[in-house]
Amino acid sequence: MTNNLDVLQLTWTAILLLAGGILFWIGAFIPPWKQWMTSDLKEYLTIINKNRINWYFIHVPMIFGVLLTLFALQIFAGAGSFSSSGKIFSSISASAFSLGAILLIINFAFRFTVTMWAANRLAETGTLETWFRTWMDWSNVLFMVYMILAYLSIGFWGLALKDIPIMPSWSIWFCVIFGFVGAVGYLVRLPFFAPPLIIHLPFIVLSITLLIKLKTAPV
Repeated sequence: MTNNLDVLQLTWTAILLLAGGILFWIGAFIPPWKQWMTSDLKEYLTIINKNRINWYFIHVPMIFGVLLTLFALQIFAGAGSFSSSGKIFSSISASAFSLGAILLIINFAFRFTVTMWAANRLAETGTLETWFRTWMDWSNVLFMVYMILAYLSIGFWGLALKDIPIMPSWSIWFCVIFGFVGAVGYLVRLPFFAPPLIIHLPFIVLSITLLIKLKTAPV
């Protein structure tokens, strides 16, 4: 990749992936954290009700992080100069993450509205609406599908990176293995692959690597 168009698109891919990953991690580390670790719905809703402002601050940078990552993968898919397989892999990667991002944003919208309403209702009346658990399960299914699609997106993105000569082979295989193993690991409930911030770990590592290689590679 040496022409100006490709360098520009790859640079923006790396910048947006890095920015998106950092934003998502910022949101993930905003307290409180106990709501992610409890299986008691009443405790979950009570924590959220007591930390309403934080609940929004947690999710807003996450949303922007996901959107920036989505834009980055779309730009990468249109970077050109790919082999036939590279075009397919980059398109699958962008499409998978795009669909997953839609499901995640719906999940977040549920947290902003229905979850907040249920938390307020519980605080006012001490009653947990019986239907909330069902809708919570539905929301969790959306989140689960996002996680699987996001991991698959990482794996296919790694396969597409084979068409970028400046990328070291270790980075490509790191991305491929992380993505496909992550999809399986999430399904079998391996703890490492459960947090959504882990999705952005390979994107952060690879974006930094790509920026360094673009800076040092001959034009």
